Amino acid sequence: MKKFFVMMLSAALIAAPAFAKIPAKVTSAFQARYTAAANLEWSRMVGSYKASFDMGGYRLQARFDRKGRWLGSEKMIGKEGLPATVRDNFRKSAYGRWEIKSTYEEYLPNEMPSYHITAAKGDFKRKSLMFDHRGQLMNG
Repeated sequence: MKKFFVMMLSAALIAAPAFAKIPAKVTSAFQARYTAAANLEWSRMVGSYKASFDMGGYRLQARFDRKGRWLGSEKMIGKEGLPATVRDNFRKSAYGRWEIKSTYEEYLPNEMPSYHITAAKGDFKRKSLMFDHRGQLMNG
């Protein structure tokens, strides 16, 4: 079974360039939305495409469907990039003494941004937390 999995993974990696073609509708929509993007890398997901790129001093990811409709984006931000209300409410939460491992800001169509924190306690405990644009903890 393990050999079969390795063979299938190898075949998929060899075939990956054939699937790497990004539709013109998608690339056009990306270019219209992110004119200042640099270091662009595309990946194909199930039913959508993901662009990873640099812009304005940040690393971003944006997702588009096959027709070029923007599905959302994420901006990698450091702890210091979190709004003060998010930082304060994180500290007041049950996870306030946990170590912040990563943070990002998420944008979805027709919604205010949300903020995501991955926190860890020791080597084995991890928690993904989501805060709304007002800094209120949405899960946890």
